[in-house]
Amino acid sequence: MPFDWNNYLVLAEELAARADEASKRTAISRAYYFAFNLAFTRAQETAGPFLVGDNSHRWCWDKYQSTATSTGDRVSGSIWLAGDRMKRRRIKADYKSEMPRLNDEVNWTMQEAREFGDHLAILDARYPLP
Repeated sequence: MPFDWNNYLVLAEELAARADEASKRTAISRAYYFAFNLAFTRAQETAGPFLVGDNSHRWCWDKYQSTATSTGDRVSGSIWLAGDRMKRRRIKADYKSEMPRLNDEVNWTMQEAREFGDHLAILDARYPLP
């Protein structure tokens, strides 16, 4: 049985509610990977298989960006922008020693992750395009 990526969002919510910095940083990371893995799976279904050796994150978000650009589809655009923002926050959470607005970053990421799932659910079945 395949892993249910929604469990990452559940875990992220639990970690975000904790007081310690490590939990909050990990919440950002898990929320990003919730979104990325759902988006990546969908992109492989509609845009074709990912070629090993490429950057999977760039490949995934590029599919949504190019679909939004070429079709004007706002949902694809929202998915791309949210994914890009969450990715940048995830990189900061995983690699930067200081995050001065950590609570804000966590709150923004959690809100964006919740909305991300809603946007992916209403995305046109043909998207993202190859």
